[in-house]
This record gives sequence, C-alpha cells and structure tokens, in this order.
Amino acid sequence: MWTREAIEALGPTTDVPTTAEIFEVHKDTIYAQIRRGEWTATRVLSLGRKIRIPTRDLIALLYAPEPAQQVSPAVPTQCQHPEYAQVMPMQSQSQCGCRVGESAVIHPLRGA
Repeated sequence: MWTREAIEALGPTTDVPTTAEIFEVHKDTIYAQIRRGEWTATRVLSLGRKIRIPTRDLIALLYAPEPAQQVSPAVPTQCQHPEYAQVMPMQSQSQCGCRVGESAVIHPLRGA
C-alpha cells in the first residue's frame, strides 16, 4: 500500500507503471485511458514518448485536506466585521457598538 510519504518520495513526477501500482490497476488500463483522452484523475505530461504523472496530483486526489474547523475565541477582545475581507485595525466594542455575541465568531477570509 502506498502512503503519502512514499508518493512524495517519488519526486515531482512518476511514470505510468508506478501510478498503476498506486491505483492498484494494470498499467495498460491507464495507458489506454490516456490514449483515448479518458484519463481525468491527474494531469498527464507528455515528454516525447515518455508520459509522466505529477505526484502532487496523486497526493491531492488520494489525500485531500480535511476541511478547516471554525475557531471561536473564549473571550473576544475586538470586533470582527464580516464586511471587511482584509485584516484591518479593529475598533473596540465600546466604539462601534457591537454586541459580544457578534464579535465572538471569527469569519474566514474569502478564498481561504
């Protein structure tokens, strides 16, 4: 069985036979899908007659990152205004009028 570390140790790319071992299929299956344009699991790099598969694609496919959990502070010290997408200096709660419940949630940035 291939671990993430073993795939990373292959370097930036690997060949089709190794990719077939990782997916536990015959190499001819992958070669045929690439030839027919049906291989969509990863990018395919054609270097002359050689075909290389980016290991980053294999890792992304097999070991997708777990979604980040939203963290709420126990005692908020500053207001968090969702209309601001960037990190900006914050007003104190006494200046802006926010309630503690509104400022206790940390909102992730867009695209994060």
